[in-house]
Amino acid sequence: MKRIVKSTLLVAGTALLLGSCATLAKQHHKGQSVTLDPEQKGALVFVNGEYKGKSPVVLDVKPKEKYEVTYLKKTYLSKTFNVESKILKKWVIRDLFLGAGIGAPVTFLVDHATGAWKGVDDRTIPKSLTHWSKVENPADYLNQLFQIEDLYFETGSAKIKTASYANLDKLASILNTYKEIKLGIHGHTDKTGSLDLNQKLSNDRANSVKEYLISKGVAAERLAPEGHGPSLPVINEDNEEAYKYNRRVEFEYKL
Repeated sequence: MKRIVKSTLLVAGTALLLGSCATLAKQHHKGQSVTLDPEQKGALVFVNGEYKGKSPVVLDVKPKEKYEVTYLKKTYLSKTFNVESKILKKWVIRDLFLGAGIGAPVTFLVDHATGAWKGVDDRTIPKSLTHWSKVENPADYLNQLFQIEDLYFETGSAKIKTASYANLDKLASILNTYKEIKLGIHGHTDKTGSLDLNQKLSNDRANSVKEYLISKGVAAERLAPEGHGPSLPVINEDNEEAYKYNRRVEFEYKL
């Protein structure tokens, strides 16, 4: 009788172990979906440099892989961070006890309540972006591209519309407060029309912004205008929405 009991326990234990290994292998290849969703809805989301759409975006992550995610939104500073999928030890231990306790195959990586794969640490995913006018010290946000509200030019021209003055004045005020900070001014166009004309227009608009800031007391040597024409699109697609995002002037704090 004792031999029978021991044999039964051995078979049950082996089945439990084999069952857990099969589950582990299956979930290892399955991965999980993570929702990238900052507080500001509608941010453009890029994963490993590829445009994925506006937030919220669902990212399918695979175990033991890293993902570089960037949020871009007009008037907010860009934010780049990493999502790393990995086995969290606390879940392995918890599932071992739960699996043994209920007498079922041990599921190392799956939440027993939700079925979700427990491989992403949510603390690595930022929930908010920083508005350009709320920056306390530009030195904390070096080399991050941003735009300002209502920066408009006359159609096909480098003449700044008067509606743009108020926010350019705010930008000048920040620069006049933090005199060690320099500013990159990047002009961009969409890809429609002549390449030469677009290049000239992007140069002229960046320089128009420079001249305006100089008129507000910012030293010329602190301002670095550059026109890129259509060479650096935000969204590399051929539709009006992409063209709208690609026509822009971006700013960048530098030392």
